[in-house]
Amino acid sequence: MTTTQGDTYLFDALNENISSGLPDATIREFLEDRQCRAILQYLEAHDGPVNIAAMIDHLTFQEIDIHPSETAATLSEHIAAAVWTVHLPALAAHDIVRYDRQSRMVRWWRNAGRLTQYLRDPPK
Repeated sequence: MTTTQGDTYLFDALNENISSGLPDATIREFLEDRQCRAILQYLEAHDGPVNIAAMIDHLTFQEIDIHPSETAATLSEHIAAAVWTVHLPALAAHDIVRYDRQSRMVRWWRNAGRLTQYLRDPPK
């Protein structure tokens, strides 16, 4: 459970936003997945913790042209399922993000530094 103190989330104090040995293959794997890369770009564009529902809405809007046969509601359900069951757990397992189901917030975590560098300047 994440608690708040004012507008600051408790896990903010622990986040050093530095890399501690995230392998290039792992970085490449996350960046090659379209939805995962979109999640990372969304986090990069926002300062501090991000509301996961707002992020899912953003991803749905981005993917609506890719999947024109699906309704927005169906697409949003598919994206939400992937975010909650695949992407966030995988990113959290590598200490790239930390998320909280109760507050429905996500933020960068310890290994985000090197990955965000590759978001700006992808490896060749």
